[in-house]
Amino acid sequence: MLISVRVLEVWISNTIYTLIALFAFAIALYALRTLIRTELRRLRGYQKLATIFYSIAFLILGLTLLNIWGVLSLLISFAAALGIIGVIFGFAIMEVWLSNAIAGVSLIFDKLIEVGCTIKIDGTKGKIIQISLTSTRLATDDGKLMIVPNKSFRERPYLILEFPRGEEQKTRRRR
Repeated sequence: MLISVRVLEVWISNTIYTLIALFAFAIALYALRTLIRTELRRLRGYQKLATIFYSIAFLILGLTLLNIWGVLSLLISFAAALGIIGVIFGFAIMEVWLSNAIAGVSLIFDKLIEVGCTIKIDGTKGKIIQISLTSTRLATDDGKLMIVPNKSFRERPYLILEFPRGEEQKTRRRR
C-alpha cells in the first residue's frame, strides 16, 4: 500500500475540519455582511470599516486553515527565525549607522561645513557636493568622488580651506 492508513486518516480528518471551517466562515461572513448593511451603513466611512472587517475575517480563515493542515506552526517558526536574524542584523549595523546618522544630523544643523565648502580630511582635499544623513560626498581636485562617513568629522580633524562665496562672513557672525 502506497499511503499508510494513518496518513489517510489524518488527511480525511483535516479535509473534514477544513470543510467545517469553510462552512462556519461562510455563515460568519453572511452575518457580518448583514450587520454591515443594516447597522453600520449609517456611519460615515462605513466602507473602510467593512473592508477592515472583511480583511480580519479572511485573515482568521487563512490562519485557521493553516493551523488545520499543520502549516501554521512551521510559518511561526520561520517568522521567529527571521525575527532573530533581523535583531542580530539590527544590532550589527546599529553602531555604524547610528553613529553616522547622529554625526550627519549634527553636520546638517551645525552648518560648520556646507555644500560648496572646500575641505581637507585624511590628507585629501575636496569640495563638498552633498551632505546626507550618513555620509558626505567630496569631489577631489583630480576629479574623483570621495565618500566620507559622517562620523569621521567627529573623530578626525579636518581643515576648512574655503567657504562658498559670501559664507565666510556669515560663519564669522554666528560665532
